Amino acid sequence: MTDGRHGSQKIPPNKLKIIRVKEAKSERKFLGIDNFYNFDIEDGTLGKISEGRKKEIITKLINLIETYKPNVIFSPAKTEAHVDHRTTHQFGREAIKKLTYKPFEIYYVVWLFPFLKQNPGAIERVLRAPIDKWWKKKKRTIKLHISQEREGRYSQLADGLNSYFSLIYSTYRKKTCDKVEVLAGYKINKNYDLFVRDLKGIEDEFQILIGRKSEKIKA
Repeated sequence: MTDGRHGSQKIPPNKLKIIRVKEAKSERKFLGIDNFYNFDIEDGTLGKISEGRKKEIITKLINLIETYKPNVIFSPAKTEAHVDHRTTHQFGREAIKKLTYKPFEIYYVVWLFPFLKQNPGAIERVLRAPIDKWWKKKKRTIKLHISQEREGRYSQLADGLNSYFSLIYSTYRKKTCDKVEVLAGYKINKNYDLFVRDLKGIEDEFQILIGRKSEKIKA
């Protein structure tokens, strides 16, 4: 969505914008991502663009999705602390509402700050997905964004967050893995089964048991 130009305290915006393009290209090559589109909006201003530009972006999103017809769409969560992430969620939801078919929507966490008071929206699944098998690849991918890693320590953030998820989602139960992703599913449809079918160890944690099982206390 944005160009990342303001994601540093040390690198000038115009220089950082060029660096981020190269870093993202390296990441896509490493992950084997062939199809890519960037709206190139100035970092931090996505929520301030004109209504006309907003309509252009949503129309482009609809066209891209209808062209590739993915079974699953990943997007930042509604409660993200970063304003561009929250706006991306909003634009994505508006585009998905207008599709001729319904993919399964998955929302994920990046910037998680305590006590951010926002309605998380309607979700029908909270999925706990072990990623021990993929953790080294995820960490290596994050480190390809050298400009972010040097100042923001993103790989350490991910290490802490994924470890925390593993611990909090195994409270009062056996801990079966060290690293976990927690994903929110918007509405269940036929593509949900396609998503979870081949993901070993994934569990629905929509109602988590807290404390003594016999008392049926749920989060």
